[in-house]
Amino acid sequence: MKKHNERCKVCKTRIKELLHQLFGEVIENHDLNIPSRLEDYMDSEFRDTLSNIYTNLQDYRGHKNFVKSDKLKPVDFFVPNPGFIIEFDESQHFTKPREIALSHYSDKISVKFDKYKWISLCDTLNKKDNDPIYRDEQRAWYDTLRDFAPSILHIDPTIRLFASDYIWCSFDANNKDDQIKFKKILGV
Repeated sequence: MKKHNERCKVCKTRIKELLHQLFGEVIENHDLNIPSRLEDYMDSEFRDTLSNIYTNLQDYRGHKNFVKSDKLKPVDFFVPNPGFIIEFDESQHFTKPREIALSHYSDKISVKFDKYKWISLCDTLNKKDNDPIYRDEQRAWYDTLRDFAPSILHIDPTIRLFASDYIWCSFDANNKDDQIKFKKILGV
């Protein structure tokens, strides 16, 4: 049996369709308009946690300057009502730097995914992307900011879906049973 490609474009389309059926408006590739540089969070209540994560990412392989943009790139999906982010994580997100970042999250950060499952996937999959050489640290930092963004913006916690958990394109957005199953997966 051929393995399903986790970069299936129809899977992301189906997730958007399901979100639309359940919540109405869904914005794909939504710009949260939040900064990506650590220094922009020095007056934040999350300063210490973010500084700790950033320093640990820098110390892991010695890459000190992995943040290359002033603003966080768009999130995969944003549902304005009730207000939450959905991130669709393919395997390349499960790296040692992501594990490091996740293991330093404070209890003040609420997420709507199993942080320990994500840490375990980082350990098991142990993906590496060295193009550019700091890419894993950069991706881990940007994912961290997407997880912290709801606390900063006062919206519901980030929901993360692992691309390989389901064949997402097999869901039917118009099927009530699939809608119920998807809503249960989201935990909403």
